[in-house]
Amino acid sequence: MFFGSTDTDRLTRNWLHRRHLSVSFVSLRPRHGGHFRRTDSLTRRLAEGQVGGIHAERMGLQPEKTMNRRRVLQTAAVAGLSVIGSLGVGTTTATASGGSLEWTYETDQRARTSPTVVDGVVYTGMSDQPSHRLHAIDAATGDPLEEIFQGRPIREVSVVNGIIFVAQDGGDAAIEAYDATTYDRLYSVDMENAPNTQPTVFDGTIYVGSGDGLVYALDAWTAQREWTFETDDDVDSSPVLDSGTIYVGCNDEHLYAIDAETGDEEWAFAANGPIRSSPTVHDGTVYVGESANRLLAVDAGSGQSEWQFDTAGSVSSSPTVSDGTVFVGDWEGNVVAVDADSGDELWTFETEDNVRSSPTVAGATVFVVSDDGHCYAIDATSGDERWAFDTGNPVGIVHHQPSPTVVDGIVYFVNGNTVYALEAGVSGSSEGTRMQLGTLGHHDVWADTAAAGDRPSLDEIEQERESNDRSGDSDDGTAGGTGGSGGGTAEADGLPGPGVVGTLGALGSVSYLLARRGSREENR
Repeated sequence: MFFGSTDTDRLTRNWLHRRHLSVSFVSLRPRHGGHFRRTDSLTRRLAEGQVGGIHAERMGLQPEKTMNRRRVLQTAAVAGLSVIGSLGVGTTTATASGGSLEWTYETDQRARTSPTVVDGVVYTGMSDQPSHRLHAIDAATGDPLEEIFQGRPIREVSVVNGIIFVAQDGGDAAIEAYDATTYDRLYSVDMENAPNTQPTVFDGTIYVGSGDGLVYALDAWTAQREWTFETDDDVDSSPVLDSGTIYVGCNDEHLYAIDAETGDEEWAFAANGPIRSSPTVHDGTVYVGESANRLLAVDAGSGQSEWQFDTAGSVSSSPTVSDGTVFVGDWEGNVVAVDADSGDELWTFETEDNVRSSPTVAGATVFVVSDDGHCYAIDATSGDERWAFDTGNPVGIVHHQPSPTVVDGIVYFVNGNTVYALEAGVSGSSEGTRMQLGTLGHHDVWADTAAAGDRPSLDEIEQERESNDRSGDSDDGTAGGTGGSGGGTAEADGLPGPGVVGTLGALGSVSYLLARRGSREENR
Protein backbone atom coordinates (compact mmCIF):
# COMPACT_ATOMS: atom_id res chain seq x y z
CA MET A 1 0.00 0.00 0.00
CA PHE A 2 1.33 3.40 -0.92
CA PHE A 3 0.58 6.69 0.78
CA GLY A 4 1.10 10.22 -0.45
CA SER A 5 2.99 11.64 2.52
CA THR A 6 5.00 10.77 5.60
CA ASP A 7 2.35 12.49 7.72
CA THR A 8 -0.31 10.13 6.39
CA ASP A 9 1.91 7.16 7.29
CA ARG A 10 2.35 8.45 10.81
CA LEU A 11 -1.32 9.22 11.34
CA THR A 12 -2.33 5.74 10.22
CA ARG A 13 0.28 4.20 12.53
CA ASN A 14 -1.05 6.29 15.42
CA TRP A 15 -4.60 5.21 14.59
CA LEU A 16 -3.62 1.54 14.66
CA HIS A 17 -1.40 1.92 17.73
CA ARG A 18 -4.31 3.26 19.72
CA ARG A 19 -5.90 -0.11 19.00
CA HIS A 20 -2.75 -1.82 20.34
CA LEU A 21 -1.44 -2.91 16.95
CA SER A 22 2.14 -2.67 15.74
CA VAL A 23 2.55 -2.18 12.00
CA SER A 24 5.30 -1.78 9.46
CA PHE A 25 4.77 0.42 6.41
CA VAL A 26 6.06 0.42 2.87
CA SER A 27 5.38 3.93 1.67
CA LEU A 28 6.12 6.22 -1.21
CA ARG A 29 7.95 9.24 0.19
CA PRO A 30 7.57 12.62 -1.50
CA ARG A 31 10.65 13.36 -3.56
CA HIS A 32 11.23 16.71 -1.89
CA GLY A 33 9.99 15.83 1.59
CA GLY A 34 6.52 17.24 1.03
CA HIS A 35 4.03 17.07 3.87
CA PHE A 36 0.52 18.04 4.84
CA ARG A 37 0.32 20.89 7.32
CA ARG A 38 -3.02 20.21 8.98
CA THR A 39 -2.94 16.85 10.71
CA ASP A 40 -6.44 17.34 12.10
CA SER A 41 -7.86 17.42 8.58
CA LEU A 42 -6.03 14.19 7.76
CA THR A 43 -7.50 12.54 10.83
CA ARG A 44 -10.94 13.66 9.76
CA ARG A 45 -10.36 12.21 6.28
CA LEU A 46 -9.27 8.93 7.84
CA ALA A 47 -12.40 8.77 10.00
CA GLU A 48 -14.53 9.59 6.96
CA GLY A 49 -12.95 6.76 5.01
CA GLN A 50 -10.36 8.55 2.84
CA VAL A 51 -6.59 8.44 3.39
CA GLY A 52 -3.90 10.10 1.28
CA GLY A 53 -6.20 10.40 -1.71
CA ILE A 54 -7.15 6.69 -1.57
CA HIS A 55 -10.69 5.95 -0.43
CA ALA A 56 -10.75 3.47 2.41
CA GLU A 57 -13.80 1.73 1.04
CA ARG A 58 -11.82 0.80 -2.08
CA MET A 59 -9.35 -0.98 0.20
CA GLY A 60 -12.09 -2.73 2.17
CA LEU A 61 -11.71 -0.29 5.08
CA GLN A 62 -14.58 1.26 6.96
CA PRO A 63 -14.76 4.54 8.87
CA GLU A 64 -13.13 4.44 12.29
CA LYS A 65 -16.34 4.27 14.30
CA THR A 66 -17.26 0.89 12.77
CA MET A 67 -13.76 -0.63 12.64
CA ASN A 68 -13.00 -3.50 14.98
CA ARG A 69 -9.73 -5.28 15.72
CA ARG A 70 -10.35 -8.27 13.44
CA ARG A 71 -11.41 -5.98 10.58
CA VAL A 72 -8.22 -3.93 10.99
CA LEU A 73 -6.09 -7.06 10.74
CA GLN A 74 -7.95 -8.38 7.70
CA THR A 75 -7.99 -5.15 5.74
CA ALA A 76 -4.41 -4.30 6.71
CA ALA A 77 -3.24 -7.51 5.10
CA VAL A 78 -5.29 -6.85 1.96
CA ALA A 79 -3.98 -3.31 1.71
CA GLY A 80 -0.36 -4.39 1.91
CA LEU A 81 0.36 -3.51 5.53
CA SER A 82 2.75 -5.89 7.24
CA VAL A 83 1.21 -6.64 10.60
CA ILE A 84 3.98 -7.56 12.99
CA GLY A 85 1.75 -8.52 15.87
CA SER A 86 -1.33 -7.76 17.87
CA LEU A 87 0.53 -6.70 20.99
CA GLY A 88 0.93 -3.10 22.13
CA VAL A 89 4.11 -1.13 21.65
CA GLY A 90 5.99 -2.06 24.80
CA THR A 91 5.49 -4.41 27.70
CA THR A 92 4.91 -3.89 31.41
CA THR A 93 6.21 -5.77 34.40
CA ALA A 94 4.21 -4.89 37.48
CA THR A 95 4.14 -5.49 41.21
CA ALA A 96 1.23 -3.07 41.61
CA SER A 97 -1.46 -1.53 39.44
CA GLY A 98 -0.39 0.81 36.66
CA GLY A 99 1.77 0.71 33.58
CA SER A 100 -0.97 -0.25 31.12
CA LEU A 101 -0.84 1.53 27.79
CA GLU A 102 -3.52 4.17 27.16
CA TRP A 103 -2.28 5.37 23.77
CA THR A 104 0.80 6.10 21.72
CA TYR A 105 1.49 8.86 19.23
CA GLU A 106 4.21 8.18 16.68
CA THR A 107 6.10 10.77 14.65
CA ASP A 108 8.86 10.83 12.06
CA GLN A 109 11.03 12.87 14.42
CA ARG A 110 12.85 12.04 17.64
CA ALA A 111 12.03 13.25 21.13
CA ARG A 112 13.39 16.63 22.18
CA THR A 113 11.22 18.02 24.95
CA SER A 114 9.44 16.82 28.07
CA PRO A 115 5.65 16.75 27.75
CA THR A 116 3.86 19.89 28.91
CA VAL A 117 0.19 19.13 29.58
CA VAL A 118 -2.12 22.14 29.88
CA ASP A 119 -5.88 22.36 29.38
CA GLY A 120 -6.11 18.78 28.14
CA VAL A 121 -3.40 19.15 25.49
CA VAL A 122 0.03 17.50 25.44
CA TYR A 123 2.72 19.69 23.89
CA THR A 124 6.05 18.18 22.88
CA GLY A 125 8.83 19.09 20.47
CA MET A 126 10.23 16.47 18.09
CA SER A 127 13.09 16.84 15.62
CA ASP A 128 14.94 14.91 12.96
CA GLN A 129 16.74 16.76 10.19
CA PRO A 130 15.29 18.48 8.29
CA SER A 131 11.91 18.19 10.04
CA HIS A 132 11.27 19.98 13.35
CA ARG A 133 7.75 20.12 14.76
CA LEU A 134 5.85 21.18 17.84
CA HIS A 135 3.08 18.60 18.30
CA ALA A 136 -0.19 19.36 20.07
CA ILE A 137 -1.94 16.12 21.07
CA ASP A 138 -5.27 15.44 22.74
CA ALA A 139 -4.28 14.23 26.22
CA ALA A 140 -7.30 11.93 26.56
CA THR A 141 -7.22 10.18 23.19
CA GLY A 142 -3.77 10.71 21.69
CA ASP A 143 -5.35 12.26 18.61
CA PRO A 144 -3.26 14.90 16.81
CA LEU A 145 -4.58 18.44 17.15
CA GLU A 146 -1.89 20.41 15.34
CA GLU A 147 1.70 20.31 14.15
CA ILE A 148 3.63 23.55 14.04
CA PHE A 149 6.65 23.68 11.75
CA GLN A 150 9.86 24.92 13.37
CA GLY A 151 12.91 26.20 11.53
CA ARG A 152 15.25 24.70 14.13
CA PRO A 153 15.11 21.87 16.71
CA ILE A 154 13.01 22.62 19.78
CA ARG A 155 14.80 22.94 23.09
CA GLU A 156 11.79 23.17 25.45
CA VAL A 157 8.21 24.45 25.65
CA SER A 158 6.18 26.42 28.22
CA VAL A 159 2.46 27.20 28.07
CA VAL A 160 1.28 30.15 30.17
CA ASN A 161 -1.54 32.68 29.76
CA GLY A 162 -2.91 30.79 26.76
CA ILE A 163 0.36 31.25 24.85
CA ILE A 164 2.82 28.56 23.78
CA PHE A 165 6.43 29.70 24.24
CA VAL A 166 9.03 27.72 22.29
CA ALA A 167 12.82 27.90 22.65
CA GLN A 168 14.64 26.63 19.58
CA ASP A 169 18.10 25.10 19.50
CA GLY A 170 21.05 25.45 17.12
CA GLY A 171 22.20 28.16 14.73
CA ASP A 172 19.72 30.86 13.71
CA ALA A 173 17.49 29.71 16.56
CA ALA A 174 14.66 31.75 17.99
CA ILE A 175 12.14 32.11 20.76
CA GLU A 176 8.65 31.89 19.32
CA ALA A 177 5.18 32.45 20.75
CA TYR A 178 1.89 30.94 19.50
CA ASP A 179 -1.75 31.35 20.39
CA ALA A 180 -2.65 28.09 22.20
CA THR A 181 -6.19 28.22 20.79
CA THR A 182 -5.61 28.96 17.09
CA TYR A 183 -1.91 27.96 16.90
CA ASP A 184 -1.23 31.21 15.05
CA ARG A 185 2.31 32.49 15.50
CA LEU A 186 2.47 35.72 17.49
CA TYR A 187 6.17 36.44 17.08
CA SER A 188 9.57 34.90 16.43
CA VAL A 189 12.65 36.42 18.06
CA ASP A 190 15.92 35.47 16.38
CA MET A 191 18.83 35.03 18.78
CA GLU A 192 22.46 35.24 17.73
CA ASN A 193 23.30 32.47 20.19
CA ALA A 194 20.75 29.71 20.56
CA PRO A 195 18.69 29.23 23.72
CA ASN A 196 20.06 26.27 25.68
CA THR A 197 17.23 26.01 28.19
CA GLN A 198 13.52 25.99 28.70
CA PRO A 199 11.85 29.40 28.34
CA THR A 200 10.67 29.82 31.94
CA VAL A 201 7.68 32.17 31.91
CA PHE A 202 6.37 33.95 34.98
CA ASP A 203 4.11 36.99 35.36
CA GLY A 204 4.72 38.31 31.85
CA THR A 205 8.48 37.68 31.66
CA ILE A 206 10.46 34.98 29.85
CA TYR A 207 13.72 33.81 31.46
CA VAL A 208 16.07 31.75 29.30
CA GLY A 209 19.75 30.78 29.22
CA SER A 210 21.83 30.60 26.05
CA GLY A 211 25.05 29.47 24.48
CA ASP A 212 26.58 32.94 24.74
CA GLY A 213 26.80 32.70 28.53
CA LEU A 214 23.87 35.02 29.15
CA VAL A 215 20.62 34.65 31.02
CA TYR A 216 17.94 36.76 29.31
CA ALA A 217 14.77 38.29 30.71
CA LEU A 218 12.33 39.19 27.93
CA ASP A 219 8.91 40.78 28.01
CA ALA A 220 6.54 37.91 27.21
CA TRP A 221 4.16 40.08 25.15
CA THR A 222 6.68 42.02 23.05
CA ALA A 223 9.88 39.92 23.46
CA GLN A 224 11.78 43.12 24.23
CA ARG A 225 14.71 42.67 26.56
CA GLU A 226 14.30 43.59 30.21
CA TRP A 227 17.81 42.61 31.32
CA THR A 228 20.67 40.19 30.74
CA PHE A 229 22.96 38.50 33.25
CA GLU A 230 26.46 37.52 32.14
CA THR A 231 28.25 34.32 33.14
CA ASP A 232 31.58 32.85 32.00
CA ASP A 233 30.29 29.86 30.00
CA ASP A 234 27.25 28.25 28.37
CA VAL A 235 24.03 28.16 30.37
CA ASP A 236 22.45 24.70 29.93
CA SER A 237 20.50 24.79 33.20
CA SER A 238 16.91 26.05 32.94
CA PRO A 239 16.21 29.11 35.12
CA VAL A 240 13.90 28.51 38.08
CA LEU A 241 12.04 31.33 39.82
CA ASP A 242 11.09 31.34 43.48
CA SER A 243 10.15 34.29 45.71
CA GLY A 244 11.46 36.92 43.31
CA THR A 245 14.82 35.23 42.64
CA ILE A 246 16.04 33.34 39.58
CA TYR A 247 18.27 30.33 40.31
CA VAL A 248 20.31 28.90 37.45
CA GLY A 249 23.38 26.71 37.02
CA CYS A 250 26.18 27.27 34.54
CA ASN A 251 29.01 25.41 32.84
CA ASP A 252 31.39 27.86 34.54
CA GLU A 253 30.90 25.69 37.67
CA HIS A 254 28.65 28.11 39.51
CA LEU A 255 25.09 28.22 40.76
CA TYR A 256 23.73 31.77 40.52
CA ALA A 257 20.96 33.62 42.32
CA ILE A 258 19.69 36.60 40.31
CA ASP A 259 17.14 39.26 41.22
CA ALA A 260 14.23 38.49 38.87
CA GLU A 261 13.24 42.15 38.51
CA THR A 262 16.61 43.83 37.99
CA GLY A 263 18.96 41.07 36.82
CA ASP A 264 21.43 41.88 39.61
CA GLU A 265 23.46 39.07 41.14
CA GLU A 266 22.43 38.12 44.66
CA TRP A 267 25.08 35.43 45.15
CA ALA A 268 27.18 32.85 43.29
CA PHE A 269 27.97 29.40 44.68
CA ALA A 270 31.21 27.78 43.45
CA ALA A 271 30.76 24.09 42.57
CA ASN A 272 33.34 21.45 41.65
CA GLY A 273 32.13 20.99 38.09
CA PRO A 274 29.72 22.30 35.46
CA ILE A 275 26.07 22.54 36.53
CA ARG A 276 23.81 21.41 33.69
CA SER A 277 21.09 20.20 36.05
CA SER A 278 18.20 22.61 36.51
CA PRO A 279 17.72 23.65 40.15
CA THR A 280 14.64 23.16 42.27
CA VAL A 281 13.71 25.08 45.42
CA HIS A 282 11.94 23.93 48.57
CA ASP A 283 11.54 25.56 51.98
CA GLY A 284 14.44 28.00 51.57
CA THR A 285 16.91 25.54 50.03
CA VAL A 286 18.09 25.20 46.43
CA TYR A 287 18.83 21.66 45.25
CA VAL A 288 20.85 21.01 42.10
CA GLY A 289 23.09 18.34 40.58
CA GLU A 290 26.59 18.88 39.25
CA SER A 291 28.74 17.04 36.74
CA ALA A 292 31.32 16.23 39.44
CA ASN A 293 29.09 13.46 40.84
CA ARG A 294 27.30 15.44 43.53
CA LEU A 295 23.86 16.60 44.60
CA LEU A 296 24.07 20.01 46.25
CA ALA A 297 21.87 21.71 48.83
CA VAL A 298 22.44 25.48 49.06
CA ASP A 299 20.73 28.06 51.27
CA ALA A 300 18.47 30.08 48.98
CA GLY A 301 19.04 33.33 50.84
CA SER A 302 22.78 33.29 51.54
CA GLY A 303 24.22 30.93 48.94
CA GLN A 304 25.98 28.92 51.64
CA SER A 305 26.29 25.14 51.40
CA GLU A 306 23.90 23.14 53.59
CA TRP A 307 25.07 19.68 52.52
CA GLN A 308 26.57 17.77 49.61
CA PHE A 309 25.69 14.22 48.61
CA ASP A 310 28.11 12.11 46.55
CA THR A 311 26.43 10.27 43.67
CA ALA A 312 27.80 7.33 41.69
CA GLY A 313 27.78 9.32 38.45
CA SER A 314 27.43 12.74 36.93
CA VAL A 315 24.09 14.48 37.53
CA SER A 316 22.36 16.33 34.71
CA SER A 317 18.93 15.21 35.89
CA SER A 318 17.00 17.92 37.71
CA PRO A 319 15.96 17.05 41.26
CA THR A 320 12.46 17.19 42.63
CA VAL A 321 11.42 17.43 46.27
CA SER A 322 8.32 15.79 47.69
CA ASP A 323 7.36 15.05 51.30
CA GLY A 324 10.81 15.92 52.66
CA THR A 325 12.77 13.82 50.16
CA VAL A 326 14.93 14.82 47.19
CA PHE A 327 14.82 12.51 44.16
CA VAL A 328 17.35 12.68 41.31
CA GLY A 329 18.97 10.45 38.67
CA ASP A 330 22.63 10.00 37.72
CA TRP A 331 24.68 8.79 34.76
CA GLU A 332 25.41 5.45 36.42
CA GLY A 333 21.77 4.44 36.02
CA ASN A 334 20.64 5.23 39.56
CA VAL A 335 17.66 7.03 41.01
CA VAL A 336 18.53 8.18 44.53
CA ALA A 337 16.32 9.39 47.36
CA VAL A 338 17.99 11.75 49.85
CA ASP A 339 16.63 13.34 53.02
CA ALA A 340 16.03 16.99 52.13
CA ASP A 341 17.14 18.27 55.55
CA SER A 342 20.16 16.12 56.35
CA GLY A 343 21.40 14.91 52.96
CA ASP A 344 21.33 11.29 54.17
CA GLU A 345 20.67 8.57 51.61
CA LEU A 346 17.29 6.89 51.99
CA TRP A 347 17.43 4.44 49.09
CA THR A 348 18.91 3.84 45.63
CA PHE A 349 17.06 2.29 42.70
CA GLU A 350 19.18 0.85 39.88
CA THR A 351 18.28 0.86 36.18
CA GLU A 352 20.27 -0.57 33.28
CA ASP A 353 21.51 2.70 31.79
CA ASN A 354 21.95 6.44 32.38
CA VAL A 355 19.17 8.33 34.11
CA ARG A 356 19.34 11.71 32.40
CA SER A 357 15.63 12.41 32.66
CA SER A 358 14.28 14.14 35.75
CA PRO A 359 11.98 12.32 38.19
CA THR A 360 8.46 13.41 39.00
CA VAL A 361 6.34 12.36 41.99
CA ALA A 362 2.61 11.63 42.14
CA GLY A 363 0.68 9.59 44.69
CA ALA A 364 3.79 8.59 46.70
CA THR A 365 5.30 7.15 43.51
CA VAL A 366 8.42 8.33 41.67
CA PHE A 367 8.24 8.20 37.88
CA VAL A 368 11.40 8.36 35.78
CA VAL A 369 12.61 7.33 32.33
CA SER A 370 15.98 5.65 31.82
CA ASP A 371 18.16 5.42 28.75
CA ASP A 372 17.51 1.66 28.94
CA GLY A 373 14.13 2.41 27.34
CA HIS A 374 11.99 1.84 30.44
CA CYS A 375 9.60 4.10 32.27
CA TYR A 376 9.80 3.16 35.96
CA ALA A 377 7.30 3.65 38.77
CA ILE A 378 9.08 3.46 42.15
CA ASP A 379 7.63 3.50 45.65
CA ALA A 380 8.71 6.88 47.04
CA THR A 381 9.12 5.54 50.59
CA SER A 382 10.81 2.17 50.09
CA GLY A 383 12.45 2.52 46.68
CA ASP A 384 10.76 -0.69 45.50
CA GLU A 385 9.67 -1.02 41.90
CA ARG A 386 5.91 -0.74 41.43
CA TRP A 387 5.99 -1.36 37.70
CA ALA A 388 8.23 -0.85 34.66
CA PHE A 389 7.12 -0.25 31.10
CA ASP A 390 9.58 -1.39 28.43
CA THR A 391 9.40 0.61 25.20
CA GLY A 392 11.83 -1.79 23.56
CA ASN A 393 13.83 1.21 22.42
CA PRO A 394 16.97 2.07 24.45
CA VAL A 395 18.13 5.65 23.92
CA GLY A 396 21.60 6.42 22.64
CA ILE A 397 23.66 9.05 24.39
CA VAL A 398 23.55 11.33 21.35
CA HIS A 399 19.77 11.63 21.69
CA HIS A 400 17.65 13.46 24.23
CA GLN A 401 15.83 11.70 27.05
CA PRO A 402 12.94 13.94 28.16
CA SER A 403 11.30 13.73 31.56
CA PRO A 404 7.82 12.35 32.40
CA THR A 405 4.74 14.33 33.44
CA VAL A 406 1.78 12.91 35.38
CA VAL A 407 -1.67 14.45 34.96
CA ASP A 408 -4.93 13.00 36.31
CA GLY A 409 -3.52 9.53 36.80
CA ILE A 410 -1.81 9.29 33.41
CA VAL A 411 1.97 9.43 32.98
CA TYR A 412 3.09 11.04 29.71
CA PHE A 413 6.61 10.58 28.40
CA VAL A 414 8.50 10.55 25.12
CA ASN A 415 10.99 7.94 23.99
CA GLY A 416 12.59 7.81 20.55
CA ASN A 417 9.92 8.94 18.08
CA THR A 418 6.90 7.99 20.20
CA VAL A 419 4.81 9.79 22.80
CA TYR A 420 3.37 7.40 25.41
CA ALA A 421 0.41 7.72 27.76
CA LEU A 422 0.31 5.06 30.50
CA GLU A 423 -2.03 4.38 33.39
CA ALA A 424 0.07 5.62 36.32
CA GLY A 425 -1.52 3.42 38.97
CA VAL A 426 -2.12 6.51 41.13
CA SER A 427 -4.68 9.28 41.09
CA GLY A 428 -3.81 12.93 40.76
CA SER A 429 -0.95 14.74 39.05
CA SER A 430 2.75 15.47 39.51
CA GLU A 431 3.23 17.19 42.85
CA GLY A 432 6.99 17.49 43.37
CA THR A 433 8.80 20.82 43.20
CA ARG A 434 10.14 20.27 39.68
CA MET A 435 6.63 20.29 38.27
CA GLN A 436 5.32 22.89 40.72
CA LEU A 437 8.04 25.30 39.52
CA GLY A 438 7.45 24.52 35.84
CA THR A 439 10.86 22.98 35.11
CA LEU A 440 11.36 20.71 32.07
CA GLY A 441 7.70 20.16 31.37
CA HIS A 442 4.76 21.29 33.48
CA HIS A 443 1.01 21.05 33.89
CA ASP A 444 -1.91 23.32 34.79
CA VAL A 445 -0.70 24.13 38.32
CA TRP A 446 2.37 25.99 37.05
CA ALA A 447 0.44 27.48 34.13
CA ASP A 448 -1.99 29.01 36.65
CA THR A 449 0.73 30.04 39.11
CA ALA A 450 2.88 31.72 36.46
CA ALA A 451 0.05 33.48 34.64
CA ALA A 452 0.05 37.26 34.59
CA GLY A 453 -3.19 38.79 35.81
CA ASP A 454 -2.99 41.66 33.34
CA ARG A 455 -2.11 39.89 30.10
CA PRO A 456 -2.96 42.15 27.16
CA SER A 457 -5.30 40.81 24.51
CA LEU A 458 -3.74 39.29 21.42
CA ASP A 459 -5.04 42.27 19.41
CA GLU A 460 -3.26 44.61 21.82
CA ILE A 461 -0.06 42.61 21.51
CA GLU A 462 -0.28 42.84 17.72
CA GLN A 463 -1.02 46.58 17.78
CA GLU A 464 2.01 47.21 19.99
CA ARG A 465 4.25 45.25 17.64
CA GLU A 466 2.92 47.13 14.65
CA SER A 467 3.52 50.41 16.48
CA ASN A 468 7.11 49.39 17.21
CA ASP A 469 7.53 48.46 13.55
CA ARG A 470 6.42 51.89 12.35
CA SER A 471 8.53 53.78 14.89
CA GLY A 472 11.59 51.52 14.74
CA ASP A 473 11.69 51.48 18.54
CA SER A 474 13.74 48.86 20.34
CA ASP A 475 15.02 48.25 23.82
CA ASP A 476 18.01 50.39 24.77
CA GLY A 477 19.54 47.63 26.89
CA THR A 478 20.03 49.75 29.99
CA ALA A 479 17.49 48.17 32.31
CA GLY A 480 19.37 46.46 35.13
CA GLY A 481 21.79 43.55 35.21
CA THR A 482 24.86 43.56 33.02
CA GLY A 483 23.07 44.47 29.81
CA GLY A 484 24.98 46.49 27.27
CA SER A 485 23.75 49.09 24.84
CA GLY A 486 20.97 48.17 22.47
CA GLY A 487 19.51 49.77 19.41
CA GLY A 488 18.67 48.80 15.87
CA THR A 489 16.10 49.40 13.21
CA ALA A 490 13.38 47.34 11.59
CA GLU A 491 14.24 45.70 8.30
CA ALA A 492 12.67 43.23 5.89
CA ASP A 493 13.29 39.55 6.46
CA GLY A 494 12.76 38.26 2.95
CA LEU A 495 10.35 35.56 4.14
CA PRO A 496 6.68 35.09 3.19
CA GLY A 497 4.19 36.87 5.43
CA PRO A 498 3.97 40.33 7.01
CA GLY A 499 7.73 40.49 7.62
CA VAL A 500 9.79 41.95 10.47
CA VAL A 501 8.19 44.05 13.17
CA GLY A 502 11.26 45.20 15.02
CA THR A 503 14.92 44.61 15.63
CA LEU A 504 16.29 44.33 19.14
CA GLY A 505 20.02 44.87 19.26
CA ALA A 506 20.06 43.54 22.81
CA LEU A 507 19.83 40.01 21.46
CA GLY A 508 22.26 40.68 18.67
CA SER A 509 19.95 40.51 15.60
CA VAL A 510 16.45 40.10 16.87
CA SER A 511 13.45 40.31 14.60
CA TYR A 512 9.76 39.91 14.96
CA LEU A 513 8.25 37.71 12.28
CA LEU A 514 4.50 38.12 12.17
CA ALA A 515 3.07 35.08 10.52
CA ARG A 516 -0.57 34.15 10.72
CA ARG A 517 -1.91 30.75 9.73
CA GLY A 518 -1.71 31.41 5.99
CA SER A 519 2.08 31.67 5.95
CA ARG A 520 2.47 28.87 8.52
CA GLU A 521 0.67 26.41 6.28
CA GLU A 522 2.99 26.87 3.35
CA ASN A 523 5.36 23.98 2.76
CA ARG A 524 8.70 25.42 3.75
